[in-house]
Amino acid sequence: MSKLSINITIGNRNYPLTIEREEEELIREAAKRVNDNMKQLGSTYAVNDKQDLLAMTALFFSNKALEV
Repeated sequence: MSKLSINITIGNRNYPLTIEREEEELIREAAKRVNDNMKQLGSTYAVNDKQDLLAMTALFFSNKALEV
């Protein structure tokens, strides 16, 4: 397996990652879903603090994972 260096953005912050090349699509989709959820929660609850939105998003996805 070969390594790949990518940058993803979550909540307007950049995160450099070194991942397996085969994981790239899943990692990028995961980051997109986190950002989309943060945006949705921000508009639904009128919360602008990125840390609060990230915490709410973590709770949302943790709950979904437990339901499965």
